[in-house]
Amino acid sequence: MNEQEAAAAFNEVSDLQQRCSDDRQLAALDDLAILLEQCASTPGSYLWFQGD
Repeated sequence: MNEQEAAAAFNEVSDLQQRCSDDRQLAALDDLAILLEQCASTPGSYLWFQGD
């Protein structure tokens, strides 16, 4: 995902936080929000996810 897509995803974090049912989910979402924010604020950057 590029910086524009990361910015769009970052805008959805607050809605997702309301759907979390435990502390582990909130912690994972907090970590993701940090990565999305960093990507969104760095022109030309990409955020790649690795599947399991």
